Amino acid sequence: MTNAVNEKSPLYLTFTFKDEVGAPLVPTTVEWRLDNVETGTQVVDWTNIGSPASSMAHTIPGTNNTIVNTLNVREERAFGLRLNAGLPAEAHQEFKYHVINLFAP
Repeated sequence: MTNAVNEKSPLYLTFTFKDEVGAPLVPTTVEWRLDNVETGTQVVDWTNIGSPASSMAHTIPGTNNTIVNTLNVREERAFGLRLNAGLPAEAHQEFKYHVINLFAP
């Protein structure tokens, strides 16, 4: 996965899920969340990604990758992934990336 995206641009992600021995795993549920690390605010609350599979693609829309403070050269986002919410096999993953301000001072 990339660690930066230009502001107002989509970020394309692909996930591959495996169990403890490396075999493909199909989760019961897959949810995502997005937070603005700079401001400490939630951009997108936990949202279900339908039709779980052992390999999935997801796009963070460009509307979620906007610069909040135009004086920042870049802003950090935290993308959270939650599998099997509420089940004994619940698992979490976080990926941080930067949104690059194309019009920074």
